[in-house]
This record gives sequence, structure tokens and C-alpha cells, in this order.
Amino acid sequence: MIDLTYFKNKLETEKKRLEASLNEIGTTKIHPDQKNHWEATPSDKDMEIEMRDEVADRLEDLGERQATEETLETRLDNINEALKRIADNKYGLCRIDGGEIELEKLEANPATTTCKTHVDEED
Repeated sequence: MIDLTYFKNKLETEKKRLEASLNEIGTTKIHPDQKNHWEATPSDKDMEIEMRDEVADRLEDLGERQATEETLETRLDNINEALKRIADNKYGLCRIDGGEIELEKLEANPATTTCKTHVDEED
């Protein structure tokens, strides 16, 4: 039997951590089709740029921040979906065959959507 309270707390803690990380690298943008979406911003946006190398450095920094933002936002989306599955009493069930997801797999990644048999079909 899966302890839903335990996994819900674990997911909510991770959600808060991800939201804090996203807020550090960007600003929240609200889109009609998405509840929350972050957009990476340069880390030194108030700094005056005088040299060509500084422009290149800022663009590289922004590119890295965007890549990080996308990864964190995807992880946050997965966590939100897992929390919805808990609310819908579907948590811990493989999305492919409806069987139970192994406890050790849920421990490793509480937002997982498949059992070990279908790991190659996970999003």
C-alpha cells in the first residue's frame, strides 16, 4: 500500500524548491494556456554593457539560464501532474497498463508515470 501522504509531502517540498529555483533565474509569466510559465532573464540585467565580450558573455549566460529554466519547468509540470494523480486517486499506477508502480521507483522519482516494465515509454 502506498503512503499517499508521504508522497504528497515529498512532491510538495520538491515543488517549492523548484519554484524558488525558477524565481531565481527568471520572472513568472502568465499565459492563457499555462498556469505558470517562467522566462529566463539575464543575471546582470542592470549592468551597463560596454565591450563586445561582455555582450557575448551575457548572451551565453542567458542561454544557460534558459536551458535550466526549461528543465526545471518540465520537472515542475511533472510534479503538478503527480499531485493531480494523488487528488484523483490514480497515483502510483502505471499510465501504460494501470498496474502498480514499484515503490523503489516512486521513491527515486515520485513523479514517475510508469512501472519498470514500461520505463522506456515514460515521457
